[in-house]
Amino acid sequence: MPSVLCLDLGTSAAKAALIGLDGSIHGRASCPYPTRTTADGGAEQDPQDWLRSARTAITELLHVPGATRDVLALSLTGQMQDLVLLDPDGAIAPAILYSDTRAGQDAQEIHARLESEGISWDSLTATVQDATSCAAMFRRLVRTDPDLVGRARGMVFGPAGYLAHALGCGRWCDPTTAAATGLLEARTGTFSGVIARTASLDEELLPALTTATGQVVGRTDTAAQDLLGVPGGVPIVLAPGDAGATTLGIVGLEVGDDYAYLGTSGWLAAVIPRTEVDDVGADDTRADVTRADVTRADRSAATAEQAPVSHHLALAAGDDLVLRISALLAAGAAADWARAALLGGAGPAEADARLEEREARQGRGPTGLLALPSIHGERYPVRDGDLRAALVGMGPRTRDIDMYAAVLEGVAHVLASASSAPSRSDRSAGERSRPLAVAGGGASSAPWLRILADVTGREVRAVDGADAALVGCALAAADELGMDHSIRPLAFRSGGRTVAPDPSAARAHAVMRDAHRALYTAVATVRALH
Repeated sequence: MPSVLCLDLGTSAAKAALIGLDGSIHGRASCPYPTRTTADGGAEQDPQDWLRSARTAITELLHVPGATRDVLALSLTGQMQDLVLLDPDGAIAPAILYSDTRAGQDAQEIHARLESEGISWDSLTATVQDATSCAAMFRRLVRTDPDLVGRARGMVFGPAGYLAHALGCGRWCDPTTAAATGLLEARTGTFSGVIARTASLDEELLPALTTATGQVVGRTDTAAQDLLGVPGGVPIVLAPGDAGATTLGIVGLEVGDDYAYLGTSGWLAAVIPRTEVDDVGADDTRADVTRADVTRADRSAATAEQAPVSHHLALAAGDDLVLRISALLAAGAAADWARAALLGGAGPAEADARLEEREARQGRGPTGLLALPSIHGERYPVRDGDLRAALVGMGPRTRDIDMYAAVLEGVAHVLASASSAPSRSDRSAGERSRPLAVAGGGASSAPWLRILADVTGREVRAVDGADAALVGCALAAADELGMDHSIRPLAFRSGGRTVAPDPSAARAHAVMRDAHRALYTAVATVRALH
């Protein structure tokens, strides 16, 4: 059956699927690859492992006789914000991953040099830049391995771009991935010459940017058969990086589309017009918290009170759309910790049963406790790597299940804060016509969905997002190639639990929103004083 061959080269594995033009999935396969970490914060992968795993997964999918004749396109997505240096033959060193933190010194120096010219790196890119910026990663290599840098004849920023290069398509980068590198100007949607120069990066090394949500960057040839087992003559589509492909696969890319993710970490992602990307203001925060005459407590409180800008990722240069992502570091991880620490190691099902019993006794509504889920530090609504979790308000009648419920409420309050972020678009908070889609492991918890509905004041709907990036790949390819298809984002398909907010509970949670936000400042201040 005619299908789009979709490939998602993620953080730990290559996942492939054949998706028909009716949206049905005709087959799935995956193959893992290793990550090398170092004691100094390094995180690397071998680009050859990406190719080997991609071939293994694709070969498994296409082993059925005649399957290769039905491949309409090869659509690519994958992890973003990796630095891959190239010469004409391929990668000249391991890929430095988005989670690599060795370039902290270099990020600080880029900030300082740009600020000396009156330029804010954060404002220019519309996100807070740190050691994980590809610009900082490159500058670290200039400092530590100049011979390697001297051999580079180009670069790409993730495995999807690398695979396209290996297939003979040249060097390409989609705008979503480019926006994660610290090198893309948010307002213009183009790579910044001033940032590149400050990072000692020759602009000639940068890849070309695609200009559509999915763009044909080439066609497979005989080499593709040897490399991946894909027949010749198949269009190769570069879809958005995984954040954009996942959004496309869950809710689509119309202004106002948004969804929440409850995995190990959590986030709320929303599509907004590029015109709504304001100056970050994080440069002001940095100035406030680095003056010598400010105490540690004042610095910590100032950092907590200044909510960092969300990630702003371009979706397609021609569409002027931006994906705003507000990410907290611990969602499911905070729930896991709370079950271990508070419920004696209870599993998710047992914890849900106890929440159901509590709700049957007490009804829906706030626990009366306030919890910060920041067991690993935080990125939103504050950016503070030293922040830790907190739970306040316990009384003589507080029980372990109340505290566990409060942790889930704390995650929901963060997502609610992001959901209600000001918007000038027509479909602003409170005017959305569909439920808030919720994906990730936490979406399987009925009590947590009710908490999220009550805290956000929005109807929520659980969505199985396991194939979201692959579905996004299929949509990007089918639309780009003008195919007659009925592939729909997962949130618009039938099935999935839908939960409406309880009006009384929603009003009670809304009253607590400001107090929950103020707790970040209070905890940061107390931490700085001891």
